[in-house]
Order: sequence, then structure tokens, then C-alpha cells
Amino acid sequence: MRTCAAGQAGAAHKITAGGPVVHIITRLEPGGSTRNVIDSAGYQAADREVVVITGPYNGKGRTAPEPPKNARYLELPRLVREISPLNDLRTLLELKKVLSALRPAIIHTHTAKAGILGRWAAWLYNLGKKKERAVVIHTPHGHVFYGYFGPFKTFIFALAERLTARVTDHFIALTEGERSESIAHGLGPAAKWVVIHSGVRFDDRELTRAGRDPAMAGDELTITVVARLEPVKGVEYFIRAAAELLKSRPKKKLRYLVVGDGPLLGGLKALAAALGVEKIVFAGFQQDVFPCLAASDIYVQPSLNEAMCRAVLEAQYMGLPVVASQVCGLRDTVKEGRTGLLAPPGDARALALALEKLIDNADLRSSLGKAARLGVLEKDFTGYPRFSTESMNIRLQNFYNKALGRHGTF
Repeated sequence: MRTCAAGQAGAAHKITAGGPVVHIITRLEPGGSTRNVIDSAGYQAADREVVVITGPYNGKGRTAPEPPKNARYLELPRLVREISPLNDLRTLLELKKVLSALRPAIIHTHTAKAGILGRWAAWLYNLGKKKERAVVIHTPHGHVFYGYFGPFKTFIFALAERLTARVTDHFIALTEGERSESIAHGLGPAAKWVVIHSGVRFDDRELTRAGRDPAMAGDELTITVVARLEPVKGVEYFIRAAAELLKSRPKKKLRYLVVGDGPLLGGLKALAAALGVEKIVFAGFQQDVFPCLAASDIYVQPSLNEAMCRAVLEAQYMGLPVVASQVCGLRDTVKEGRTGLLAPPGDARALALALEKLIDNADLRSSLGKAARLGVLEKDFTGYPRFSTESMNIRLQNFYNKALGRHGTF
């Protein structure tokens, strides 16, 4: 276990019960769930002991995010995404041993694999306890009921999630869409759920296209997607929509930007070539996506499933109109006709039709983009933008206190 230091100060009610807060996540990798854990753990560690437990991460050239320096960090070598009954049993028992040593007040699990193993380890730890029972909270960071696997694998994962919901005190959804769909699929009763958006850092950014990469120069409209190149992100449909636009808008100067990497990179490049989409740049993984967004005119999120999508909020912060799939949390972050346009998932033609409306109408692009920026900067009761890191941290810490008080065991 190594110790590290830095955190965020803020105006929230301090957690009142003794014992550390333990966050368990499968691995710290570039992405929204990791950013959520790092930001919240760092904030909480300003007031009390916080421990982050995670598995190893092999970034293959991508730098792993640093854990908060004021929180304790523990890496379990066997905590990995791949399913292995023997290995997972060992990890479960190791987690239970660690929890017994830490005696936490709150066990907060994140993502699917760590969520299942961590919650059952918490159940073993709590077994027989009355006065020192830990509160068990889970943030799924999206559900797996569609968009990820085939029918059989989806059934197995759904069954595991429903069983594990029985040993979970509270769930945190990132959006109302994620909450309602999870409840509809039997993932715990509504009373166990609360919505707390995953916080995005809205630092001051240059909104103009000044200083664009020379490869992006010229008078083309740049249409961008930021995503891991995996099937659930639907980037295939982005490329197929681009091919549709070649036919429907042949005289328009359009350029496409794909920001991200992943196992589908080679196949997506081959698809673009086969469909004749030449004006496409595969920019790879970018630690900071804002320069790419500043070089863009329209943002697209063609995901088949999405709990919230930080990239959409970052694009809206940069004043971009968004075209997104009408799934799960995207219906909460993109308001049809007000801040962007929605299209059915997995439908390249529908995606192209929505894009045509924005390509053909500069005033519509401008009005939706301005409304999108105002929307993400709208403040809530915390005094901060409702999708901001600051709001997330205050809401989460206040929720911890309510959960501890409700259980009444401290």
C-alpha cells in the first residue's frame, strides 16, 4: 500500500462517522469512471482517511491517471476484468481480508467487475456485525443490459447484477436515464437509487478555432467523435453516416475527426477506406481532448449505450451542437431540439439525416451550441455547474452523511 497527497477543498458537510471511506474500482485507466473516483477520493481525503483499491492497468502507451496523493492506494494484482472463477475467488477473499483490516465506514464500489467482487466482499465483512457495519454503495457507471454483449452473456451479467443488488445498500446513477433503466431491469428498488452526475472539470478554455492544427485548417466543417474504439461506442455508424453524407451532400466541404484508440482501430480505418471516406483523421488517444473540440464544428456521440458521457458535456462546454444516440443517459445530457439532435442507435442513415440539418444551417449550429454551453454551466443548489466536479463532490459527501445517518449504527 503506498501513500500519496492533494485534494480539493469544498463546501460540503463533513462525513460524520468513524472509519475510512474505501473506493474499489477494477482499474485506474483513462476514462470517466476513473476520473470520478480520483476526483471524489481526493476531495473526501481532505477530511478523513480514504483508501482506493484497484487492479493493475497496462496502458500500452497510455499513461495511467495518478491516484489522489492524499489518499491511500492499494493495488490487487488479481483484480482484473477477465472472468476466472479461481482467480476471482482469491480476489474476493483478499478484498474481505483488506476490508477487515481497514474497518471502513463506507465501501463504495465502481464498475462491473469490482462492483460484484467488492460488494460480496463487503457482505462477508458485514456478516454478523451490528454496530460496526459498513454502508455499501455502488456506482455502476452504466449498465450492461444492452449494447455490450450477445443475449447469453448479457443474461449472465444481468443475473449477477440482480443477485448482487440484494447486498447493496445504495446505488448512485450518473443520470436519470441510467437510474430508470437500471430499475426497470430489476437492479434494486427505486428507494435505493439516487442520481449524482459524474463531475467534469470546466476550466477556462478558448472556444475559438484559432490555432487549429494545420491538418484541420481550411473552410471545411469538422465533425468529431471522441470515444474508445470498441463496439458499444458505435463509431462504425459515425463512419457509415459520413459515407451517406458523401452521397447526399457531395458539394459540402466536410472533414471527420475520430479521437480515441482501441481494438477496432484497424477495422474502422479499413471501413472508412472501403466506403470512400477520405476526409477522415484518426487522431488516436488524446490526454486532453479540448484542442480537438476547439477545432470542431459539430460533435457526434453514436454510442449504443451510455450512462452519461463526459465527452458530450465537454463538447457542449466548448459550444458545439451535438448529435447523439437516443439511449440511456444521452437523453439527459442532450436535449432534443434545444442543445442538440438525437437519432436512433445503430442507424447510420438517421445519424446522417440529423447531421444534414446542422450542416445545412449555420444558425441552427450556433443556437444549439450556445444553448448547450449555457446548459452545462447552469448552477444547482451547490452554487456550481450541475455537471461539475465541485457539484459532484458536495452532493456525494452529503449523500454519504445521509446514508450513514439512515443506518444509525455509528
